[in-house]
Amino acid sequence: MTESKVMEEELKGMAQRDSLTRLYNHSYLKQRLGAELEKARNNNSSLSFMLLDFDNFKYYNDTFGHPAGDELLKVFGRMLEAKLRQNDIIGRYGGDEFGIILTDTDEEKALEIGERIRKATLELAFPNKEYMPVKALTISVGIASFPKDGSDAAELIRTADEALYNAKRNRKNKVKLYFSAFKGLEKELGSESSILATVRTLISIINAKDRYTYGHSEKVMEYSEMIAGKMGIKGQDLLDLKLAALLHDIGKIDIDPEVLNKKDPLTREEWELMKEHPERGARLLMECKILKQAGVITLYHHERYDGKGYPHGLAGEDIPLGSRIIAVADSFDAMTTKRSYKKAKDMNEAILELKKGAGEQFDPKIVEIFIQILDFYADFN
Repeated sequence: MTESKVMEEELKGMAQRDSLTRLYNHSYLKQRLGAELEKARNNNSSLSFMLLDFDNFKYYNDTFGHPAGDELLKVFGRMLEAKLRQNDIIGRYGGDEFGIILTDTDEEKALEIGERIRKATLELAFPNKEYMPVKALTISVGIASFPKDGSDAAELIRTADEALYNAKRNRKNKVKLYFSAFKGLEKELGSESSILATVRTLISIINAKDRYTYGHSEKVMEYSEMIAGKMGIKGQDLLDLKLAALLHDIGKIDIDPEVLNKKDPLTREEWELMKEHPERGARLLMECKILKQAGVITLYHHERYDGKGYPHGLAGEDIPLGSRIIAVADSFDAMTTKRSYKKAKDMNEAILELKKGAGEQFDPKIVEIFIQILDFYADFN
């Protein structure tokens, strides 16, 4: 090889690498993801894409300075290279975010790899580790897999980013596979269904307005479906419940995001505005004949079992069953999610709050069923 050819190859390599960590850079990682997806498509094989993000990097940078932060990025990059397989493609996606292309890897194997990295990160040695909030570096990880979660590079990156967001919204230090409530409905309703087109439009409005509300609604639907399964709810009743759970906060689309995310207590006027969202959402859903029952469930999801809720002060079993289920699922996810104005409760703290509210705010039978479900998953994990 001539000297000029060697220099050309060196320059090409430099253009593909991040100057700090020497891992692949953002541009090359996206380009390579497209190429590897084409191979996977041609070979009918699986592929997963993983996004990792430090949970407390700003704290570390602010406390110990940017040179220390840069060194930590390099240490973490070397750990990734040591822990991952030879054919895995690792890159610095930007800032404290890293991307990994896992070829010939389905979501189950990718989840295993993600957990291995998360645990290795907790054990990672670096200067001033003992001063970190949990005396360790923690990461959140989002995973999306081809072909289930995306057919091209842009879609797979977007779905991995959604999974990462969900990992971070639930107390961080988590590995999350991409989950889409909408895709689940698509299987039930068929991709050409008119109701699906309506739901797709409503979901896109929610997501554009407030990403938290959309992620919260997906979790409420997931929890509600678990409860319904235990209660033997099936068929159209189950579908109406799932649609209501996914769209129960649609009435908030006209509320200013500054009010929705306000750190200070709401004023009387702001609270009265917030209390209107079940009626606003119900009116919107009832305009569509096939979403009428979902609208009824949405209307009453803030009623209380003791009759002290809103908008109509219904009590006990006068409240529709779907509304009582969503009330429990909604409150549990709100309690266990970190927001700008409050810390997240852990699962045990949230269960204690559900028990305290049983018979007053919540239907006690539904609380009992949901706690059984949570206990089962805690034992399983």
